[in-house]
Amino acid sequence: MLEFIVSKVATLLTIGMFSSGIHTVQQIRKKGTGNISVIPFGALAAGTYLWLNYGILNSDSNLVFVNFLGFVLNCTYILLYYWYAPSKTVVYKTVGVLLLGLAFCHVYSSWQYNVYHTTDFLGMVGNIVTIASFASPLIQLRLVVETKNSESMSFPLAVMMLAQCIMWWWYGYLKSDFYIQFPNFCGSFLGLTQVVVILKYSSDEPRSLNDVMESV
Repeated sequence: MLEFIVSKVATLLTIGMFSSGIHTVQQIRKKGTGNISVIPFGALAAGTYLWLNYGILNSDSNLVFVNFLGFVLNCTYILLYYWYAPSKTVVYKTVGVLLLGLAFCHVYSSWQYNVYHTTDFLGMVGNIVTIASFASPLIQLRLVVETKNSESMSFPLAVMMLAQCIMWWWYGYLKSDFYIQFPNFCGSFLGLTQVVVILKYSSDEPRSLNDVMESV
């Protein structure tokens, strides 16, 4: 019963995180791509594809459902980004690297006669991609610390990321699945770091980016 509740809460939080891309796409539609990169969408699409296959091999319907939905959503975001992007080159390169990476994983997995070796491989690669995705906001955190202004980061999104990682770590713990536990333990730490930094600099007197650059 506990595993069922934890899995459903984790699934709802993850769907909420995936849905945050809708806001980004709306910004792109109104103002263009600007400084928004397509790479996060590509990384999430790759990660969800890997976890989808990991869930299939482990007969885990929770992983299959949420990652299938995440894969479809992020592929849709990439298509919309392509539609509004003034230059398609970056999109071509990102999608090309994504397809090559996934093709390699698929071919390598198909050569493994032991399903446990395939599961381990997908779990390890999934861990790398997921941790990299969780760590991507660290660049923005550095800017927040330098400017002492957290307005560029979303506090609700950071809290949702923290809650999502905690719930998936708990789910992995209940299922004794290290490959689910480890990246979400790392994500919980990074999510907590984001929340603390945002709270710390939310009421401080902000410094402009120009001030920071002049002080370097």
